[in-house]
Amino acid sequence: MTSAPLLSLKRNVIAEPAVAGWYAWSYLLPPFTLAKFLKGHYRTIVESFLERPDAHRTALKQARFQGGPFVHEREGAYEKIRDWYESARDRHAPLMELADAIDELEQKILPTLNGASMEPVYRQLPEPLAGRVELFYNRDNRTPDYRFIEPLFYASPYFDPGLHQIRFSEIHQDDRAFALTTPVLEYGPEQVLVTVRLDSPLLDRIFAGGIHADELERLTAELGLDGERARTFRSFFEETPVPAAAPQDAPDTIEYVGHACVFVRHRGTTFLVDPVISYSGYSHESDGRFTFDDLPERIDNVLITHNHQDHMLLETLLKIRHRVGRVLIAKSASSSLVDPDLTRILRALGFRDVVELDDLETLETPGGSITALPFLGEHGDIRIRTKCGWLLDLDGTRVLFAADSTNISPQLYGQVTASVGQVDTVFIGMESVGAPVSWLYGPLFPERLERAVDAGRRLKGSNFEQAAAIVDTLQAGSVYVYAMGQEPWLGAVMCVEYDEKHPAMIDSNKLVSYVEERGGRAKRLYLHESMAVRP
Repeated sequence: MTSAPLLSLKRNVIAEPAVAGWYAWSYLLPPFTLAKFLKGHYRTIVESFLERPDAHRTALKQARFQGGPFVHEREGAYEKIRDWYESARDRHAPLMELADAIDELEQKILPTLNGASMEPVYRQLPEPLAGRVELFYNRDNRTPDYRFIEPLFYASPYFDPGLHQIRFSEIHQDDRAFALTTPVLEYGPEQVLVTVRLDSPLLDRIFAGGIHADELERLTAELGLDGERARTFRSFFEETPVPAAAPQDAPDTIEYVGHACVFVRHRGTTFLVDPVISYSGYSHESDGRFTFDDLPERIDNVLITHNHQDHMLLETLLKIRHRVGRVLIAKSASSSLVDPDLTRILRALGFRDVVELDDLETLETPGGSITALPFLGEHGDIRIRTKCGWLLDLDGTRVLFAADSTNISPQLYGQVTASVGQVDTVFIGMESVGAPVSWLYGPLFPERLERAVDAGRRLKGSNFEQAAAIVDTLQAGSVYVYAMGQEPWLGAVMCVEYDEKHPAMIDSNKLVSYVEERGGRAKRLYLHESMAVRP
């Protein structure tokens, strides 16, 4: 008697997380940042679209407006978005009240303080903030500021897991519309949107696969699906292929996965840096990319360099959560609008083992270690602490994932090298133009930045001079330019297209030539690259 086949999600099924109707990224988990984005960003986008849909349609015909505040509309979507927005008003009302309270604190209460005691001010706080924030002066004793007592917000009505959703659908090509500015709804019968906590174990069971048909029926019912929507959801599953036997002694390797994502295996311990991974099962099968299919069953360490959506992609993290042992992040302690507690965000996403490392702190691993290195730049001169580069020591071979670090403080890497020693291999981001700081953080600012100031404070990686100085100071023999946003599957969160005349391409080409002329190994990475641990 043969056993019934087991079922798993098809390899080309995407699962897009959403919070309050918008594509989920990390700043939509804390109630206070979600509130500010709903009021100061998403509301503006959707109301603009409903009032002037043709303006959005016209803008998106131009490449330079991709990634801007425009709704990517598909046929018949206008009425769906209009009806959803009207129905969501009451559900979002408490978050709008919280956003109003933050605005009142920042624009009316704090500006009146000039160094006098803050004790009376606590009694003036609007109700959503009362008992949930701490007020203080900065060291000049005149500039007031505050921090959120974050656990109290997650325990409050403002944290509403009923706003968490996942939209399942199939893709048949890499090209996906920019997701961060369009409501996540069911736009057609081929999509299934379910309301489910993003930390729910149901998601682990779905993504792990190997499900009996009767268990799939139960999971479908637990997700609240019936009728045609239930049949569509079940159609996303297929018989689980028989997995190849895992090699007993898999070789040590470094695999460039795409953008800033790198997979490392050393002495059987696995590391995954900034997970952003391609799906499979559609037309790209011959290009040799690394996909979810290539991941091991166990990922011992996930390393997040910083809290931007192209480095901490929730869509990927939720899909691999059942495989992950531990998540490592930089010290996360600001509890501010621009730098919320990343540990708490990860725990709200269902990750239980989260480890924070401060600058130059080290965690031992089999045959080596992980060290957090300082990460300056790429955050528009905002006080953000939750960022670091990751230095892996692999039996004496030292590999640095510098992400979008820039050499804005020329003495920094000399100090770092004096402390940790020479580095053999450097991965460095060179998106050397970047977006204005307000592109990401604008809704969190108390007032709009002047255009010239905004244009000068950019979310960018190193240019040639900065990257070359980092490489020279670290004495690296192998240099890989990454985090350039060029992989074709990144369109949902990035809209970066370069030609050879773009400054980022010119800068990165110059760095590759510079290293090679000095006898080193260098390459700008794209799609997939395998490297030996020992260069």
